[in-house]
Amino acid sequence: MPTNTKQSKIAERLSILNRRQLGVLSRLYFMKTNLADSDTRHPFLPGGDKAFDSAWKVLLKKFPSLDTRSTSTLNIFCNQKEIFKQTSLLYYNFVDVLEVQDNVLDLLQRISNAGIRLEITLNSDLTHLYLELTANYFAMMYFLTRIPDLKAILTLFNFLFEQANGKPEPNFSRMAERFAEPPEILLKRLLEEFKPYAPVLSLALASLNDFFIRRTVRAQNWRDSLFLNILAEPRKITHTALSDQLACELLSYEVMERWVVFGFLLVGPSTSGDGDDAFTRIRLALRNSYVVVLFRDEVIHVHSLLITFFESVWTGKSSSKRLSDIKEAMSIAYSQAPGAHSDRRAYLRSSLRQIHSVLSDQPGLLGPKAFIVFWGLSYAADEIHWLLRHSNNMQPKKNINVEEFADVALPELLYYIEDLRHLVRCYTPVIQRFHIQMLPLYDAPGLEEYLRPSINYLPMEEVDIFNGMLTRLREVEDLLTSTAPRHCEFASLRLDWLRLQAILSAKDSPLPLANCRRLAEHLHSTTFHTRLIDQIEDLLRQVSDLSVYYFYWNKLEEVFNHSLAYPSQLRYSGVFLSLPASFVNICHEMCPKERFIIGRTAGNLTRRFCRKLVDALCTAFFTRLEEVCTLAEQLAPQNSVPWLIEEKLMKKKAADTNGTIKKNKTVSGFGQPTNAILMPGMESFRRDRVDQTIHDKTLFTLSQLCSALTFQKELHAFEEVFDPRTVLQTELQMRLFEYLRPIVNTYPTGPADKSDAEPHRLIRPSDMLRRARAVMEVLIDLEDLVRIDVIAVFSNVFEQHTQPSSDTSKNVSTLTTHYSEWYADDFIHQAYLGHFVYSPLLMTFVTMPSPDSPRFRAEEYSDLNELRALAELIGPVGMKYLDSRIMDQIGSRVDEVKKLVILNRPLLEELRGAFDDPVKTRKLAAQLQRVDMLLSYLREIGIGLAFLSLCREALGDVIRARAPFLVETAKSIRTHMRRQGKGKLLPPAIFETETEEEGEVRTNTGTGNGGGAEHVVRLLEAQWLTSNLCAAMGISCDGLDAGLCELLRLTQRSSSSWNGGASSTAPTAEPPLNLQYHIACLFIVFVANALPQLARVSGCAYQVNLAANEGNTHCIAYAVTTLMICMFSVLSPGDLEERSTEFLALASSNLLRLGLETNSSLISAAEISGAGDNTASSRHANNLNCVSSENRDSVYLLFDEIVRLSPVLTANLQEACFPCALIRSAYNHLANANSRLQYHHANSRSNTAVLHHHHHNSEVSQYHP
Repeated sequence: MPTNTKQSKIAERLSILNRRQLGVLSRLYFMKTNLADSDTRHPFLPGGDKAFDSAWKVLLKKFPSLDTRSTSTLNIFCNQKEIFKQTSLLYYNFVDVLEVQDNVLDLLQRISNAGIRLEITLNSDLTHLYLELTANYFAMMYFLTRIPDLKAILTLFNFLFEQANGKPEPNFSRMAERFAEPPEILLKRLLEEFKPYAPVLSLALASLNDFFIRRTVRAQNWRDSLFLNILAEPRKITHTALSDQLACELLSYEVMERWVVFGFLLVGPSTSGDGDDAFTRIRLALRNSYVVVLFRDEVIHVHSLLITFFESVWTGKSSSKRLSDIKEAMSIAYSQAPGAHSDRRAYLRSSLRQIHSVLSDQPGLLGPKAFIVFWGLSYAADEIHWLLRHSNNMQPKKNINVEEFADVALPELLYYIEDLRHLVRCYTPVIQRFHIQMLPLYDAPGLEEYLRPSINYLPMEEVDIFNGMLTRLREVEDLLTSTAPRHCEFASLRLDWLRLQAILSAKDSPLPLANCRRLAEHLHSTTFHTRLIDQIEDLLRQVSDLSVYYFYWNKLEEVFNHSLAYPSQLRYSGVFLSLPASFVNICHEMCPKERFIIGRTAGNLTRRFCRKLVDALCTAFFTRLEEVCTLAEQLAPQNSVPWLIEEKLMKKKAADTNGTIKKNKTVSGFGQPTNAILMPGMESFRRDRVDQTIHDKTLFTLSQLCSALTFQKELHAFEEVFDPRTVLQTELQMRLFEYLRPIVNTYPTGPADKSDAEPHRLIRPSDMLRRARAVMEVLIDLEDLVRIDVIAVFSNVFEQHTQPSSDTSKNVSTLTTHYSEWYADDFIHQAYLGHFVYSPLLMTFVTMPSPDSPRFRAEEYSDLNELRALAELIGPVGMKYLDSRIMDQIGSRVDEVKKLVILNRPLLEELRGAFDDPVKTRKLAAQLQRVDMLLSYLREIGIGLAFLSLCREALGDVIRARAPFLVETAKSIRTHMRRQGKGKLLPPAIFETETEEEGEVRTNTGTGNGGGAEHVVRLLEAQWLTSNLCAAMGISCDGLDAGLCELLRLTQRSSSSWNGGASSTAPTAEPPLNLQYHIACLFIVFVANALPQLARVSGCAYQVNLAANEGNTHCIAYAVTTLMICMFSVLSPGDLEERSTEFLALASSNLLRLGLETNSSLISAAEISGAGDNTASSRHANNLNCVSSENRDSVYLLFDEIVRLSPVLTANLQEACFPCALIRSAYNHLANANSRLQYHHANSRSNTAVLHHHHHNSEVSQYHP
């Protein structure tokens, strides 16, 4: 062994062995964790597979020797390569421990032989490495006693090795002797082992006194000395924090505590130099803690260990006093230490808050005050580590105040630690530039000054090292312009100073370091300044690493949940999202397997914290949303009625009794009675801002949670980086999609039957739109608190609601689905039943009084304001879907109408040719089948078309308000196409049709400039596209319904179904196109002959104030006109005018005959057909079929409405066929009849009121004679 300190390379060996010791400890810990976990424990170990139990009894019976007589039992382990492989991985971990042990003891012997004097204030780096080496050595050896199955692993591998190689494993005997000892024997052996090195270790421990005592003072001492108060002397706030022992001041309490306790166990009380001084240190440690960290989360209950061990080691008179002192210290640690540390945490919170406030406002102070920041972080991390290991290792039977461990404000302390770390990282260039300027201006001159008196005593090699360090410090100033500060590396300078500490601290040094203390202290300060340039991240990890939370992640989650429960700690809860990212700091390159496990746990914890925080924020967001929706509901028109009634009562009361209103005023003095309803806006009035309302608390919670979520812009979750705002945005989109759905209510259909419920009712579209606007308002407020893409959230949510189905949630229906199903299936069905009547005058559906009517008013859902709100909610796409749902119903009824036409085809063909023969026409019309069904189908088609017209008009209003330029463009296209179509947006003639009367073929071709068929085809396609465009934008198309035309075109393509539905009398050889056209022609004949039947239908009285019939029979006009336009536009473009004229002639002829019918001259259908005599039964039938004047006038108005709606029929044509005087007379008669009816109803109501008044007076007179 070389005795020369330079040849021994003590500095290099200390650095390498410390890193290797930590690596071996990490592997031992990983192995212990796997062996303790049933999921990762090998089944062949004891307690696993029972097949190995007998073999283990033989192996462990005479450990470390082996019973060779029972080798047959051990054959179960033989010839199994997997067992040998797995056992070798475990075994060679212990071999590494043995190797490290030999190297550590060898290095300790070298240091002892070199006579190196270790003192933390003199050679701090060397002393730090030495004390860390001895403490980790003790931890490594003691940790072996906690590894389960250590004997089993050693003996099994030795047996397998001997079976394979014929000789035992070389290291087995030494490891069996040293590693299988119980803790008591191990401690005694370590005590004997360290006797030669006790003087060096005792001297090093003695130098810790001042720093260790400063780490254990009470919070009151800090307050008295203004500790960490950078504003204590405002004039010196820009002064640089300088000290001779900067690095020693940053030594954590946990590290020094391990050095003191483990060092005391290694050197013992008899060889510790000054025994009182050593015991004073250990007693101070024992009073502050009842557990000491062994490694990571493994701890030692140090009081019981010391008492048990030293009862057998201590001898002499003072032994009992020392043992009683240890017991007293244990009592103090359990009873007083938690409270003392709680006070320290409270003081550190306020101090870090002050430092953070000042430095975040003036980050330039980070240069001169960097040490203060690291100092505060070091003390705060100490307190958190102490709280973690003590709260997780409480003794159940000890007198411990558990409330002292429940620190509600712990998230605030964690927040300021993490935020200061972030501040240092963010302004690292400020710190680097300041200290780069400091090195040549302060450190280099000081080094030259302190080195000058001592340089003559140093050998040339050491002089060269000092000169190299001095040159390096002077050249740093040039790097400011040539290289970025982050490229400055001073690792070589620090290593040179570590080598010099080892050389100059040896006994053979020509210049002992103790003789040039100022030089050593200055170099300690200089090396710390260099670390603030190139090792800031390492310094942060050293003084404020919180990766220990990986082993206490359940405690971390518990504190996080508590932070969400306390409003004062909400804003600090965001720190928990960034804490798991530091878990990887505990990983070591010698144990790569645990890196993935730790990283995966950290990632899962980060995602879980982020999800919980987002959930809490969403809860607060929707609470605020409900409050805003409630405030918006107060301003709804339907909610203003109670306020109006209350206001009227107040005015009446003020007029009746003057002055009494003062007694009924509330304290607020707003002039409302004590029982008055709160007016909107009253929530904003308050007497004191300190008294928070519910809205204030919700906004406070929301703002605090948003601040917490935006604490870090990026979260690192094990090789994954994500933005918490993106998580919030995604969650908001999903929840808002589910939130925006109408609430379903059910009501009984009538008082007679409470069990039957009407079809469900949705929220009115205007109320839903008001809620959507409240959502937008709250989202905009949220955008001020947390920067998310509100427009994207709102657009994505409502874009999904405009679709029939959504990809976000398969189980939640969209607004489009809800409203489309309700309007198409429930609302329109009520109109079919006659409960709702469409009023063209009011542009809405009106509820008719009936016992079977639903319990909601149709006007609340079908007026233009509601449909405009619906169009804003579901957009053009949703309105198109609603259009298609209703158009499907219309299409099914059109098919039924065609079947009725085919059923009556022979009669209709005869009626078409005999319209000028009254007797034959009347006879044939009486034989038509299912006329009532035809009128019913037409009425339902008209109802659907009327509702669609309302929807399209509402959609057009919305689009005109939102996209006027787009609407004007569509109108320009429509105007251009109208010019092409002779003023109408109707297709030109293109098909050849054969007139049945003349038997000749006519070819309808366009008369445009092109003149050919191709030009007409292009024009026709342009017409269809234009009509579709206008329909999608809610623009009128001259009666041409694009959806109905599309249905007819689809029917035209699949015309085979028409032949299958034709009657046996219809010709089967006729082409499908001609058949469809023929059916369309017969359809108008059928309608023209069916219209007079409406005069005999009861319950369809005309309402002048609605401009509608009670049974919605006026909607037949919409059906007839639209069907004629669409049928002849699709089947025979250009033929609409001629067929409309034909319909006008047929209908007017039948209606004129209807005007001649009276109660006395009515001819029954039986008399016309000759099937009966003028008997009593026929006279009874005549009375049933009599035509009332009101019904006849209603039919006249229906006929006038058909003419008015037609784009090709004019008033002149109508006058030529049907006198307008009859229509004017019909209007006059119906107006007079409605006036008489209203007068009758008014008299009935007044009479009822008078009777009720008399009845009330008679009742009063009974009690008041």
